Amino acid sequence: MRNITGSPVEHDDFFDRPHEIARLQRELSNAANLRINAPRRVGKTSLVLRLCEVCQQQQWTAVYLNVEDSADELSFAEKLLDSLHHGGLHPDAISRCTILFRKARQALGGVKVGAGIDLEMGEVDDPDHSTLGRALESVFRKIEADGRKVLIAIDEMPELLLAMTHQDHGQQRVGRFLHWLRALRQSYRQHIRWIFLGSIGLEGFVEERNLGKTINDLTPFILDALSAQEADAFLEKLGSDNHLPLPPDIRREIIRRVGWPLPHHLQIVFHALVDSGVSTADSASLEQAFVFLLRPENLSQFDTWRQRLEEQFSVPDATVAKAILNHLSQHAKGRTREQLLNAIMATHPQSDASKVEEQLGRLCIILQRDGYLMESSGRQAFRSFLLREYWQRRRP
Repeated sequence: MRNITGSPVEHDDFFDRPHEIARLQRELSNAANLRINAPRRVGKTSLVLRLCEVCQQQQWTAVYLNVEDSADELSFAEKLLDSLHHGGLHPDAISRCTILFRKARQALGGVKVGAGIDLEMGEVDDPDHSTLGRALESVFRKIEADGRKVLIAIDEMPELLLAMTHQDHGQQRVGRFLHWLRALRQSYRQHIRWIFLGSIGLEGFVEERNLGKTINDLTPFILDALSAQEADAFLEKLGSDNHLPLPPDIRREIIRRVGWPLPHHLQIVFHALVDSGVSTADSASLEQAFVFLLRPENLSQFDTWRQRLEEQFSVPDATVAKAILNHLSQHAKGRTREQLLNAIMATHPQSDASKVEEQLGRLCIILQRDGYLMESSGRQAFRSFLLREYWQRRRP
């Protein structure tokens, strides 16, 4: 297992999570389509990539696609078709659709799609290919008729949806697109399974836009950080495989200092140890590694946690979310809801207290769901000690 701190891990670099893989397989065998609910950096993508490997070993066709860089419905369709093509599914039908999509893109001159999933495909003599949506459905009809088990894993769907909302008629297009995608899942459900995951929660996105019914067929799958026992085994293997053994007391101290053992956080602590140039891991070198990790020039590796707030929330919600986190970064033991409300009202004295209280409750739930906060004994606190230390240093 290599010390990888950025991209998803695969094959021998993946720390096996057999319980989670077995749960996912059980859900798929029960005809469930899934949305993985988990904070960022828990290892969702790596887990799903391993699931795809396991499914392929069991004679499934498993395809994975990341749609983060897709800007509209046509680019989504093109990427989906390309993934299905690489999976060996009906190359003739997919090739025909791909040619039609390419012509549609050329006709648009490379500009953003304005007609969404109902985009006309031009002069075609087959009604099944008259629109973007119908052309895709024709491919799925053939795949379903084959009887082969197919898994489609789509990463970063909320990123695509957010991009669409900023375009012409974005809200309406997002609604039509999600309704169409749900109908596709419902129409071709005998042999095709779907998994959706992403660094922004799909659930939160649709709730904010009153589109919850478009994903009510997706079974939520909860993925948490490693347990203390798993984190210990993770660190033991990481040290052994990278020629820097970690004694049991050092492994326990890393887990204690991290507070919330995300695989990524364990990797970056170990990386800081290696960068310090030590040949033996002890308390002094570990302290040096944490100091190094939280130096100003290294804080950028945590910046996505801040940036996501502005991408995910409206300006008023992002402002209050950052105020909550700024305040909590100063209180390691957390704060009660009343203390948080008083802190926000102190900086926004003209605001309606009842509306701020409602906003506070809603945002705390989202921040818990996304891994920023945890609630214990009526107090909100940072879930990750590392993230709290970062936020304290980045606080204005």
